[in-house]
Amino acid sequence: MAIKDKDILWFIPLSSKIDKHKAIIKKKVEKYGSCKTIMIKKIAGQEQVILIQNAFPTLDKYVKSRHTIDGKVVKIPEAIKKEIVDNFKYMLILKNNRGLNLFFTDIDKNKEIMLQEIN
Repeated sequence: MAIKDKDILWFIPLSSKIDKHKAIIKKKVEKYGSCKTIMIKKIAGQEQVILIQNAFPTLDKYVKSRHTIDGKVVKIPEAIKKEIVDNFKYMLILKNNRGLNLFFTDIDKNKEIMLQEIN
């Protein structure tokens, strides 16, 4: 999935390793009361892990094609898309306002590289 933010696209990777991530989610919920960094949802008829913690910025020019299954573009239901965007924004607020970085990648450095490339 991608979230458009002006000239930057934020990619949110997916994984099929459901059991591995269910265990991680369980530990986070036990420790913190919730887990907004990883979600498991049904997308295109299959459970998928949505790794918001692995989000990274890129530019349109690096996107060669949309994700397809059997030649059909994978569409994420609006309710799931909204939840992903809300969790992503929440994580950005924690990072920018509270100094709590839950992202695995150096999103600031990577975003700066993308912005320099635009200019």
